[in-house]
Amino acid sequence: MNQSELSKINKAGWNDGAYQAWVNRYGLPKDYAVTLTGDPKRKISEYLTITGDVKGKKIANLLGSKGNKAVSFALLGAEVTVVDISSENRRYAMELAEAAGVNIHYIVSDLLEVPLKESFKNFDIVIMELGVLHYFIDLAPVFEMVRNILIKGGTFILRDYHPLVSKLLEVDDNKMVAAGDYFNKGESEVDVAFRKLLRPDDKNHSKKNKIRRWTLGEIITSLARSDLHILQLVEEQGIRWPLPPDAPMGIEDKIPGLFTIISQKR
Repeated sequence: MNQSELSKINKAGWNDGAYQAWVNRYGLPKDYAVTLTGDPKRKISEYLTITGDVKGKKIANLLGSKGNKAVSFALLGAEVTVVDISSENRRYAMELAEAAGVNIHYIVSDLLEVPLKESFKNFDIVIMELGVLHYFIDLAPVFEMVRNILIKGGTFILRDYHPLVSKLLEVDDNKMVAAGDYFNKGESEVDVAFRKLLRPDDKNHSKKNKIRRWTLGEIITSLARSDLHILQLVEEQGIRWPLPPDAPMGIEDKIPGLFTIISQKR
C-alpha cells in the first residue's frame, strides 16, 4: 500500500463523525471557546516551556485536528496554520476560532500534498503531536517537508505516544507485559481515534484507519537524515492517560507514555 492509498482510507475515517465526537467530548465550539479564552496557556503549557513567548511568531500545527492548540496559540498572539485531512476537524476548529475571537488558517489536505507556496513557508515553529506519525508509511518526506517550511533557526517539536506503549506493552492480570512486537513494520487496521467518544445514539460509524507504528530508533534516524538538528529527546514520566485504562496504578511513574523530540533547522 502506498501513501496515497493509506491517506484515502484515513481521510474517510476522519470525515465520519469527528465533529460530533468533539462536541461530545468538549461541548459545542462556542462553549469550549470560553474555556480556552479563560486560560489559553493551559492546553499548550508543554510547548510554551520550549517556545517561550509566541506573540508574533508564525506556527504550523501539522495534523492539528480540532484546532484547540491552534486557537490557544492564536489567543497568545501567534499566527497559526493548521494542516489536517479532515473537513469535520476543520469545521470544529474554525467555529472554535470564531467563537474565541481569533483567526487561524486551516488547510484541509494530505500533509504531503500541500503545495509549498509562500504562505506555507517561513514558520518559526512547527508542531506535530499525539498520534500523527503512524499515518505515514515513510517518515523521510514528512520531516523533509518540516525542514522546508521552517525558517533558519526554526524549531520543530514532535510529541507523540511512546512506542514502548503503542507497540509493545499490554495489560495482563494487572501487570504490564511485553505482548506486542516492537519491531513489526507492518500496517494494522484500527478504530478511528475518536470512535470511543461517540455515543450509542450517534450515527453508526464503521470506517477504520490504517496505521504504521514506528520505533523510537526509526523516528530519530529519519529526523537526523532530514538534516534537522536534534537538540533534545524527553521520554515523559508520570502521565497516565496515554496508557491503557486498566494499567496498574503507579505504572506511569515507571514507563514513559509519551516522548518529545525538539529539533532545529540550522
